[in-house]
Amino acid sequence: MKTETKFITLKFDLMFKKVFGDENDLRPIRKLLKEILGINPKKIKILNNEKIGIPYRDKKIEVDLIVELSDGTKVNVEINTYEGKEIINRNVYYMCRNISKDLNSGYYYDKISKHIQINLDYKGIHTKPIMRYKLYDKSAKEELTDIMEIIRIDIPYYTKMCYNKDTKELDSLTRFIGMFGLEEKEEIKGICNGDEDMENIYKKVEEYNSDLDLMGAYDWEWHQKELKRLEIRDAKKEAIKEGLKEGLKEGREEGRVEGLKEGKIEIAKNMLKENMDINLISKITGLSLNKINELK
Repeated sequence: MKTETKFITLKFDLMFKKVFGDENDLRPIRKLLKEILGINPKKIKILNNEKIGIPYRDKKIEVDLIVELSDGTKVNVEINTYEGKEIINRNVYYMCRNISKDLNSGYYYDKISKHIQINLDYKGIHTKPIMRYKLYDKSAKEELTDIMEIIRIDIPYYTKMCYNKDTKELDSLTRFIGMFGLEEKEEIKGICNGDEDMENIYKKVEEYNSDLDLMGAYDWEWHQKELKRLEIRDAKKEAIKEGLKEGLKEGREEGRVEGLKEGKIEIAKNMLKENMDINLISKITGLSLNKINELK
């Protein structure tokens, strides 16, 4: 049961966008680019800085974050709280759609910007904490093009590291990524302590926990997920109920057929005791001659 004191974290996509998509304070997105991509671009432009729709359910915007760097590279960050092939395919579609937006009238294909997608995965199967994907030939390891790169990050892996080790023993990348998976206010504050950029991020998260629009969006999304969960639960219950009904029906039918068969056998046995002709017995009971001979 959700409580009123729930601390909204960066796991909530709109919280992430509020903190890292603030064009008036680029320190959070600079920190992300530095830790994950190892870059510190001179210029960063937030490409989708739309405000939260009111009411939230009517908003037409997407909640991922897209930024453009000084060299024209576009970086798309996605928060993935679900797992499965559908989510991966969705992310690939988002990247292809973003690339297609570069093709304005008169645009040359060799001028398409490089696109990097960073997936912050809260669930999913990862063979390594950070996995990087490009288009290349498997055998020759030859890259086809450098305009596409997808980076998948296993958030639970880094969060677990934050729980199991002393903060002082952790490198900045582990602390930064681990922060996304922490749920409690004091845990987030503790992992950010001592890092000026992370402390700034924590301060923003804390402030936005009092933002009425964001709180309303969070509550609405929570209720939508809860309704969906209840719908799935009720659908499963109904399926089980119908399955039991069908099973009972089939059981009664099987029992009826078995009873008729046993009745015919009993009649055939009595007729045999009266030394009646087996052909006549077969005709009356519907049993085969072989079955009747077995009853002798």
